[in-house]
Amino acid sequence: MTASTPKAPTAPGVRSWWGIPYATAERYRRPVVADFDPSLPYDRKGVVSIQPDSGDWLEADSGMGEDCLNLNVWAPEEPAGEAALPVTVYIHGGGFEVGANTQITSNAAGLAATGRVVSVSVNYRLGALGPLSLSHYGGKLAEASNLFLQDIIAALTWIQRNIAHFGGDPDNVTVYGHSAGAYCTFGLLGASSADGLYRRLAGFSGGPARSIPAWWAEELAHLFVTELGVADKPEKLLDLDPLSLRDALRKVAPTDLGVRGGVDNKATGVVLDIGQPGAVVHAHPMDVLASGAHHDVDVLLSMASDDMGWWVANDLDRYDPGTVDRVVDEVAGWRISRSRAQKIVDFYDQGGRTPAEVRAAVMADYLFAIPAARGALAHAAAGGNAHLLVIGPAEGAPAVHGTEMYALVGQEKPGRSAEQAERDTRIRDIVLDFATGEHSRLWPAVADQPTSETVGNSPFEGTAHYQQVLDLWEGIGRP
Repeated sequence: MTASTPKAPTAPGVRSWWGIPYATAERYRRPVVADFDPSLPYDRKGVVSIQPDSGDWLEADSGMGEDCLNLNVWAPEEPAGEAALPVTVYIHGGGFEVGANTQITSNAAGLAATGRVVSVSVNYRLGALGPLSLSHYGGKLAEASNLFLQDIIAALTWIQRNIAHFGGDPDNVTVYGHSAGAYCTFGLLGASSADGLYRRLAGFSGGPARSIPAWWAEELAHLFVTELGVADKPEKLLDLDPLSLRDALRKVAPTDLGVRGGVDNKATGVVLDIGQPGAVVHAHPMDVLASGAHHDVDVLLSMASDDMGWWVANDLDRYDPGTVDRVVDEVAGWRISRSRAQKIVDFYDQGGRTPAEVRAAVMADYLFAIPAARGALAHAAAGGNAHLLVIGPAEGAPAVHGTEMYALVGQEKPGRSAEQAERDTRIRDIVLDFATGEHSRLWPAVADQPTSETVGNSPFEGTAHYQQVLDLWEGIGRP
């Protein structure tokens, strides 16, 4: 960040602080929470994490780099009352590979503009520098496990210490995210170092699932160091150019969504590093919900009605299985008996769907609906408060992965239709009602069935769909 970096945007009725350092971290070391200097202007965006795509959509005015642990804060000029306001903390998505708090869909000024909350968005280390696990190599890499989650915990620690300066209540924090950000959010449940740093958790198209097994995390690390020619001495990673690290991970990491999101979760993300050097996560988030250990934490879980349709529309050549039989093969590969896999796929092979659309429907429920419904029911059974949501399409806004991203931070998507404006305003208000604890404005919480609200023009009603999914996939694990 330099004096020539353009000033960050402002919003009417909102005070903004951009690029506040919340921690420092050397490469592959855990973050150290930073002190806050209230005398600085914080009027320019911070550096974003090193990542493959540095396109204009990131709006990364200060560039990419390893010194990326910063957050933004927005507070209303005229709060709704004299008491400290609830705090929302948004965790961006992007497959643990891309994204930042600089992009418009991380700009939560729209929430603060309502006067109801102080809003925050955070950066965390991505790709080879954050989610890649290396702690099993020991030595100078012994802390390199779930570093990105440690970053988020450091940000929440900073918020607890400093958010009162901005008019926020440190004891009333809601963490929420989309996609990878939602997996980060619910990954906090299994990290005891995060206990006491949040009051509510909300996940949109992601939740208490897709945890990475330690065996795969180690295997990916082996492929990575081998690709870079440092398998004999992994500590050499500390001296390599960060872009070479970024590129090496992209070469060796699986790209097929059925592999990344299948039963073995061969991707990067929250690693179940129990028993590993530098372990951060002590339990799977679904197990934590079922245990009742965090029954005092409110949860909200949501999916889009055509979540995986994004890949059908935007990446068909790679996503298309060609035939429905290949979808059956894929589901059977998730260690499900072939006869059961056939029954599952038959359920989705209807309405003239193409093989790609059948695959998308199967994967949407396996990746998003199952963990949402099971997580909400488990939390409710343990005495917790849980809400379920389905987001449907609106005119000009198909209900694919990311359809709600503008709404989650209170932004208006350019050129949106009146119908999308109505839907997105409702989504924004759901976030606010949940975060402020005004649950009387919401629909009934989950009890012994997957009671859900449905917004937009969903092709199915939320409660009925979640129940269908629970019945169809009964007894099949979603780790």
